[in-house]
Order: sequence, then structure tokens, then C-alpha cells
Amino acid sequence: MAVLIDSEYFAPADRREAVTAILQEADLGANLQMWDSPAEVVSRHQSWMLGPIALTRSEVSGHQVRRTRRHERSTPSDILTVTVQNGQLRRHEQFGAQTLIEPGACEVIDLATTFASGWQGLGGTLCLQLSRQRLGISVETVAAAHGRLAASPLYPMVKAQIQHLVEIADQLEADPGAASVGESCLEMVRALLISAAGRGPGDGAAIPEQLLIEQILGYVRTRLSDSTLKIPDIAAANNISVRHLYKVCAQSGISLEQWIIEQRLVRARDMLIDRGYAHRSIGSVAGAVGFRDAAHFTRRFRETFGMTPRDWRRSATDADNPLT
Repeated sequence: MAVLIDSEYFAPADRREAVTAILQEADLGANLQMWDSPAEVVSRHQSWMLGPIALTRSEVSGHQVRRTRRHERSTPSDILTVTVQNGQLRRHEQFGAQTLIEPGACEVIDLATTFASGWQGLGGTLCLQLSRQRLGISVETVAAAHGRLAASPLYPMVKAQIQHLVEIADQLEADPGAASVGESCLEMVRALLISAAGRGPGDGAAIPEQLLIEQILGYVRTRLSDSTLKIPDIAAANNISVRHLYKVCAQSGISLEQWIIEQRLVRARDMLIDRGYAHRSIGSVAGAVGFRDAAHFTRRFRETFGMTPRDWRRSATDADNPLT
């Protein structure tokens, strides 16, 4: 666990100024205004890394965070959070609408785009922080899902999962399975957003093309380890023909076979430098991302990243141990 900020470290009279300064120096990418007097300011933030995601818990007194167009230009981001609200009613303005997030409710917040968000009194959040690029979800899908999460049948499961992960975060972060849990959270959030985004007006009609491609790619991501994965299987699982599958992918500028190889290589690259997989051989990692032949995997990895898997793993180890 990393304690990012704890206002208790500062003298009461200095807390508001200190907390604001720390967050601004950390390139928060937004303006922060604390409502309470300096001595009453509370700001505690903890973070745990689970492979590709961050799990956070915050306890903060009354405040507002505002991200502007200027921040979008000066501090680009692709981070979004799925947040469970604690303690106080949260007022959140984004995508041209104001959302009231009740204590105990869960909402998606896109930290890349403009927003204003905050509450009065002592409140808090439990969050999954994820890269939208890694998630493979468009900003349009995030906007469509915002304010509609509770309409998805996946909503109670996702909310309960976030709450449970925070409860066991200290033990989980040190567990060899932490990275795998993070990967499963990516898939869980992707499914929730696609489900919620498709439940607006006209629910029950054909899935819009943008949601369909994200559904297809999400399905494939959960099966990258399956070396027998075939195009007809992908089409059947998404209730479309092979011809329609290729058409949808082509309209999005995606060569599906090549995309699958690229995703497998990216996942292998991440696994090779993840301490949770340090005990696994190169061949084992190759098999875990769907490559049947370790030699073929090594050749494709070198062509894509300019070095062999072994050299990539060694470079990360050397960076962690500069004096050895």
C-alpha cells in the first residue's frame, strides 16, 4: 500500500494549503478547492497496484475538483475511474449533465475530459482506476454509460467487487495473483460500461456499431490465452456472421487477426516484467497469451519491440537493480 497523502502529517493551520499544494505539484490536472477551514481539512489517500489497475481509497472533507479545457491541453490523461461513493452526496458535472451520486452508489468518471465534482462535509471514495486505452473503450461509450450504470444487471456485482477488493487490498497487493485480479477487473469494467451504454433510449434494438466492436474486442481480450480461438468462434459468440464481423472491424480500421497478435504481444510484454510472473519461463508466458510455438513468439516479439523477450525481461530486472 502507498499512502499518497495524509493531512494528519501537517499542523492543523497548514493542512489546507499543504494538501492543495501537494495535489497541484503532483500534476493533478485539475483545480482543487477545499471548503473547510485549514484546521478542519481532511485528505487521506491510499493506493494499491493490481497489475494494470490501481485500487484507491480516499477520505476527504468538503471540496470541489474542476478540470478545464486548459487542463485537457496541458495535462492529457486517459484515466477513468469506477467509483463507489461513501459518506456524502456527490455532485458531479460531466458530459453536459449533472449527476447526483448517493452514498453507496457507483459511477464512472472520465478523468481525461472536463468535469466538476465534489461534496460538502467528510466523505470518501473507493475507486478502480484504469487506462481507457487499455480498457479499449471509447469516450463516447463512457459518456453513454455515465449515469446509467445502475440499469445494468452487472452493476451490483461490480460495486460489491470494488468494496471487497478494498477490504483485502493489503493482502491482495502482495499476492502472486494480484496482476490476474487486475486483468479480471478490466474485463469486468469493460462489460459493465458496454452493458450500461446500450441501455439508453431504444433499448432492445440492434447494438450500435461502436458498441458492437467494443463488445467483440472485449470478448477476444478475455480469450487471448486460448490458442484455438478462431474467427468463426468470435462471430458466433457475438451472434453475427463472419462476414458482418469482418465488416464491423474494417469500418473501425481493425485487422482482427493482426489485432489479436498485437494484443497477445502487449500482454506478454507486461507479464514479462511483472514480478507476479517472474517465476514463469518465456515459453510459459508465450503459452499464457495464446502462442503455441515459443520460437514463433520470440520472433514476433523481436519484430514488434526490437528485442527478444529474454532481453526485455533482463532490461527490467537491471533497471530494478542498478547496482548489481
